[in-house]
Amino acid sequence: MPEKPLVGVSRCLLGHAVRYDGDSKASTVVIKRLGELFELVPVCPEVEAGFPVPRPPVQLTGSIEHPRMTGRDNQDLDITDQMQAYCDTRPAGLSQLSGFVFKSRSPSCGLDSTPVLIRGTCVTETSRGLFARAVTTALPGMPVIEETGLESPDKYERFVNSVFRFREQFRRV
Repeated sequence: MPEKPLVGVSRCLLGHAVRYDGDSKASTVVIKRLGELFELVPVCPEVEAGFPVPRPPVQLTGSIEHPRMTGRDNQDLDITDQMQAYCDTRPAGLSQLSGFVFKSRSPSCGLDSTPVLIRGTCVTETSRGLFARAVTTALPGMPVIEETGLESPDKYERFVNSVFRFREQFRRV
């Protein structure tokens, strides 16, 4: 087992230019503070599912319970099936992780901040992205947080402590 707990991180938060617009969303808290404590494992569902960088922006639409991942600017674009195929297999390969930091508001990685539009109107801003949904379903109990949650000292501390506790439970199994 590695010395440091393994924590998955949305790859754009590590400074990798993998977002739809070809940019990154580097997070100093993730890179510097969590990087000292954990071995960070980069994951980008869109790139790993085969989508290019840059790529057309997408959003969640249709239903809160079973959203579709469709084009923001081109409603005919629907990548749900390709993303769902990825989400059906990838979480099993992450079972060695002790935690995950997701990118907020992302249609794939948003944990509790992703908007869902129905008939062009935002009906919620607190849904889960398709990948975050798949990970939390496949790996229940694993500590998860969005990068925005790490800005709160209390949430940061709770996440760090829960990662170490989760890893210790995993070691005993």
